[in-house]
Amino acid sequence: MSALEHGLWSGAALSAAMGALIAASLKQDPMIWSRSAPRDVQERVGPPSPETLRRKRGWGVVLVVILAAVFGHLAVTLVRASPGAFPAWDVAVASWVAFQVFNLFDAVVIDLGLVVFKPRWAFVPGTEQLPGLRDVRWHVLNFAKGFVGGFVFAGLVTGLAWLGFIASSGSR
Repeated sequence: MSALEHGLWSGAALSAAMGALIAASLKQDPMIWSRSAPRDVQERVGPPSPETLRRKRGWGVVLVVILAAVFGHLAVTLVRASPGAFPAWDVAVASWVAFQVFNLFDAVVIDLGLVVFKPRWAFVPGTEQLPGLRDVRWHVLNFAKGFVGGFVFAGLVTGLAWLGFIASSGSR
């Protein structure tokens, strides 16, 4: 399987896991995501409560576990498929592709789904109709940030995988 294929499969797994995490956390407390909302939503809802911040930290731990599992598995799989030399290019490309699959899923399925279907459980009451949520530029800008940020993230994953490769090579 190519790095592109690994990235697509890992991106699908990441999208499924993150989609479930986002839906569950929104269902528990939509304020968890209030600081990721457009400015008019943030102004309407105000700062999160200490209870919301506690919940946000808990979901943050779950998020980190998901990222570590998906990208750790991706890197280990690619390293094992390339005995001898570290497959830096493959790890970087696959990580970036996986990140972008989720970035696209986030923009199209999560953001657009919330804007179009407006499930009550996903919104702080009174924010469903605020214009910032329907601002296409805001969503496109976030997608663009994710596109560029994916390069940084792929570099981080590649660097950590390389450190793991070096550490495991030294113990052989």
